[in-house]
Amino acid sequence: MMDFNRVWLPFLYLYGVGGLIFLIGMYIISQSRSLKRERQRHKKWFYVLIFGFIYYVGIHSFFTLAAIDNLTIAYTVMLVIIILFTRLTFYLFKKSKRYI
Repeated sequence: MMDFNRVWLPFLYLYGVGGLIFLIGMYIISQSRSLKRERQRHKKWFYVLIFGFIYYVGIHSFFTLAAIDNLTIAYTVMLVIIILFTRLTFYLFKKSKRYI
């Protein structure tokens, strides 16, 4: 079994620091009014950005968990990603005449 420093510490660093930078960027975007959440199109892009970050965290955690033979949790993570993707897809294309 691999120890914490080789498996989870790089994962936590990558998505901890990357998540912090992502959140700072989202804060700057919202404060500069570049992303107006009251507009339907901007709201959709906001959800796409949030999903994109969650997707990359999920895919990375799925493969990390699968590599250390923790398949039950790995498949649960993949199921959550599939559910979120399906929900986002239905949200993006419901009652919309235009694509993203």
